[in-house]
Amino acid sequence: MQLYVRNCSLCKDRKSEHRRTQHCSLDPEINPYRRFDAERQCDFCTKDHEPHQCKEFKANSCSNCGHGWHDKRECMLDQSFDSHLEQFTLPKYRAASQVQKARPEIRREECREKYNQRFKKGRYAQSPPSTTLTSTPSKSGPSETGTSVSRSIESHPLVPSLPASGPVASGSSMNLSEINKSLPRQSSQPHQASQASGQPQSQTQNQPLSGDGVEDQSEEKTDAEIRKENCEKWTEASLRLAGYPPDNQLPASGNAKIRANFLEVRITNSTIDLRRYRVEFGKIPSRDRHGNITYRSVVKPDLKRAMINQMLAANPPAAVYATDFFCYIISVGRLYPDCGDALGNAITRSHLLTSADPALAPLSMSTSLVYERNVNLAELRRFVNRASGRDMNYHPGEDLKSLNIISWQMIFPDTFQGGRLGNKFYPENAPFSMVNVLPPNNHQNGAQPLWDLCDGFFSSMRPGDGRLLLNLNCTTSAFFHQCLLEKWISAKFGRPLPQAANVIRELRGVKVTFVGDPKTPKKKWTVAGIDSQPVGMKTFTDDNGHPITVWQHMTNTYPRHQQGCSREAWCVNVGSIVPGQRQIWYPADMLDICWWQPAGKQAGIEITKQMLRLATKTPLVNQANLRNTAMPLLGLPPSPGHYRAFGLDVQPNFLSLDRVRQLVPPQLKFRSDTPVRTSQNNPASWTLNEVANGRGFAVIGNLYPVLYLIYIDTKHRNQARWTRATDFARVLCADLHRYGFSTGTGNDARLMEDVPMSTIANPSLRRAAFSATLDSAVARLKQRGGGIDPPLVIVLLPNAKKSEADLYSDVKWWGDCISGIPTVCISTDGVERGARPDLGLMANIALKINFKLGGINHRIANIPLRDRTMIMGADVTHVGKGQDDACPSQAGVVATRDGNYVHYLASARLQPHNTEFIEDLQGMVEERLEAYHQHNGRLPAHILFYRDGVGEAQYGMVLEEELPQVRAACASLVARYGGQSPLITLLVVGKRHHARFFPDNNKQPSRNLPSGTVVDRGVIDPNRTNFYLQSHDSALGTARTGHYVLIVDETGYGLGQLEMITNLICFTGSRATKGLSVCTPAKYADILCTRLRCYMYPALHREMGTALTNATVTQYRQNPTIWNSATGNPWHGNVNNIMFYL
Repeated sequence: MQLYVRNCSLCKDRKSEHRRTQHCSLDPEINPYRRFDAERQCDFCTKDHEPHQCKEFKANSCSNCGHGWHDKRECMLDQSFDSHLEQFTLPKYRAASQVQKARPEIRREECREKYNQRFKKGRYAQSPPSTTLTSTPSKSGPSETGTSVSRSIESHPLVPSLPASGPVASGSSMNLSEINKSLPRQSSQPHQASQASGQPQSQTQNQPLSGDGVEDQSEEKTDAEIRKENCEKWTEASLRLAGYPPDNQLPASGNAKIRANFLEVRITNSTIDLRRYRVEFGKIPSRDRHGNITYRSVVKPDLKRAMINQMLAANPPAAVYATDFFCYIISVGRLYPDCGDALGNAITRSHLLTSADPALAPLSMSTSLVYERNVNLAELRRFVNRASGRDMNYHPGEDLKSLNIISWQMIFPDTFQGGRLGNKFYPENAPFSMVNVLPPNNHQNGAQPLWDLCDGFFSSMRPGDGRLLLNLNCTTSAFFHQCLLEKWISAKFGRPLPQAANVIRELRGVKVTFVGDPKTPKKKWTVAGIDSQPVGMKTFTDDNGHPITVWQHMTNTYPRHQQGCSREAWCVNVGSIVPGQRQIWYPADMLDICWWQPAGKQAGIEITKQMLRLATKTPLVNQANLRNTAMPLLGLPPSPGHYRAFGLDVQPNFLSLDRVRQLVPPQLKFRSDTPVRTSQNNPASWTLNEVANGRGFAVIGNLYPVLYLIYIDTKHRNQARWTRATDFARVLCADLHRYGFSTGTGNDARLMEDVPMSTIANPSLRRAAFSATLDSAVARLKQRGGGIDPPLVIVLLPNAKKSEADLYSDVKWWGDCISGIPTVCISTDGVERGARPDLGLMANIALKINFKLGGINHRIANIPLRDRTMIMGADVTHVGKGQDDACPSQAGVVATRDGNYVHYLASARLQPHNTEFIEDLQGMVEERLEAYHQHNGRLPAHILFYRDGVGEAQYGMVLEEELPQVRAACASLVARYGGQSPLITLLVVGKRHHARFFPDNNKQPSRNLPSGTVVDRGVIDPNRTNFYLQSHDSALGTARTGHYVLIVDETGYGLGQLEMITNLICFTGSRATKGLSVCTPAKYADILCTRLRCYMYPALHREMGTALTNATVTQYRQNPTIWNSATGNPWHGNVNNIMFYL
């Protein structure tokens, strides 16, 4: 049981793993930390769940007061109860309720106000609790989840009743520890016992003591409900972001005009009556295999499309309408004459649903249409114009969603030939639309393709500066090639046959159809598992209870397709993977992969070259593709009657922007403050030619007289490769000397050991054995180097980094987390290029070696930051589609600690699966502030924070969930060291947007705009401080700008200074001689998260087997193969003060 004690020193000093868990002894009323859900320890049974989720004891525990049998949405207890006692039982809550009931109403109102103040923020924020107490018995039985449908659980026959007692004076306390001693032990399964008895409860048992029960408000919320609530809360919070400066008169410079991939959408009739109806489907009756009639909900998109199609065909609407064939119908006026004018009004339409099976008769169905909302074009116009008197609580998201449905009325219907994916569409008839990708080792004619690379288009209605806009962009995506599943597996893996775990890793979640299905269209199944036995050996129990192989069942049931089914085919499960639930097995050579399924991360490096070749198009080509292919499919140009019927008029030409700003590139300083200017033709690029001629890097991190190398080979000491590696080491030593290192040129200046690549399949054993092998190699290098520990090791890989991702991740795991030695990995291609030599490559390697030794490659002069500013970046990476639902996300923070603004030191955490915000941002910011204080002797006065990886819908999340954590971290360090809390300026960095900008001239139409181009008018969000910045040179394709949105500016930089500072920071990157496409802290946080994925590689690629099945975040942290740190960062302490992760 949980025992809280006041003044717990551990809670004040330690981090999140101690908070609000079984480990914590701090009274929750004075606990400064938020409840940390990643630590799951039930105080009843100590298993991996919270007390309120305990199915064994069927009890909720309130995180507000600490009592059981309710949650904080229902809590009415104030702060005066002894919440540090053991109170997760019903009788104790009943006793507390009696005390609470005796308090005057004004005291209850104070309690509710305090409750709202405490819980109005955070992941589990809820509506205010009800004040109504249950006074009648519950008529509902127990729920399957273990908590009764009604909260009046005092009526349970197995729960003893307390004798009624008189009122207790306000402010008095009750000795609940004495009550503990007199209470009998509760049954561990009270609800099951009650249900089994089957006897109605007596009135005496049902009648609770006055004030003992709490009115039922809702069941435990699902993840989907929590996400919906968070979305609504964050949308509301986004309205509080820093508004766009009304007096933006920053001077224009550079290009007089540019074009953007936006079309202006004019609202011709703002008073038009546009209505959005939500389609609600009736349940479909069917018979299961035992002949029982069941009813299933309409969930699958294909079925929803069919039902809406048939409903509209049977009941032609009276109004002009548009639909997405999934959920919504937009109409001009009433969709049908009998539709009501009040919001929420619903009508029902009957229609037939034709079965895909021709042997079955059509079903009679009813579909409801709910009048959900009006599309408020008048308020949308006021919003984009920033009109005075507009509704300041208006958010345009829902109205824009409706307008997107209107714009896609040639894309949504079945007549469109191509694929749809979110707000992207891929037409089949475009001549440039598809490229087949063959297996990497098989490019012969007739080889089975694996992927289809398809050109497509993106479109979205967006608010602009003084106008409504339609954003159009070109996109390229990879899809699974449509073929038999068996052929795909053979082409992907070849011979020998791969392990089933490797096959399912590629195919989990893929949609397939059975070739023997007589239905039209065929039913789609989802690949859930692959068995290690072929269909000729895999057995299951048929409906008659007899064992039978999958192959025999197929040949008996589908004799027409017997020749297509091989005994050696892979056996695929398209049913459930949950033990005890029904599995459905099919042969892989009788399953067709469905069209238009995105490949995601499964495609890997196999598509990289072809993807780059297809997607790399000049601005001129992209504009032509948009104009000639995308716009006609959207009904443009000219704007047809379809748009005009909805009160809209779309202009045919891309938007022209003037008053564009052009920022000047910075001056770079190397050793002895030697200035180096960027290239005139490419102002975001520079070379190291001048630096290499005796000047050197700004600061050499370690004189590094000896070069230490480890050569990994698939075979022990392959002589030809060893010779190339030796040549590479010789050239690298000479180049390091040119850049200021004191490396010699003799054989004693470079020491190299070779090790074999591990072939162990088990990741735990592989990493342990490989780490021991590398440790032995380092020990030999140390002995040969005179007993000096290698400050850095160059690791020469036998293949390309990405083709041997497991080997690369194992090397980084060893270097960062086991040995604490920074590593620089060079692929076999890099070794061959460097031995020629390739001066550009060797310069890049020299850059990495220097900063990983703590050096500074170059400085930027005159960044207009406030004194004592710490620059920070943060990002979070999530588990990909098809991975384990328990696998945690990884979050990272980087921050400077000095005035050079070059070194960004790191912190990292694991957090619950797909948690959108950074859950322990406070702990990581505290670490970075502590490092700053240790280096400077005082805390920073200002923090400039760039948050990466946040979508448009999550700006409010940063304001609501993450900014308070940064402030709390600052307050914690100020309380420890004194001084003033730093002023925070926080921006969100967007990279995955679809805004593109083109030069508006005929001299160089295929070139991109120059670096330093800033767009802060025209296409920006009209009610937020935001800007687009192209900070890099883009010689290939169409440049993608960074989008920066200001969340808070306590320092008071203003728009112009933030643009200038951000552009200069983009030139502080240490890995290349180029300006970055997004600012350095955001880019580094992204790279850090990529390194965290290296540590987690065995878990992310399902190599851990059952070792982490349904594991908690704590168990992931403690696992010695992937994180190996119960608290904080996973890496060795030796690398804390260097940028090892780059």
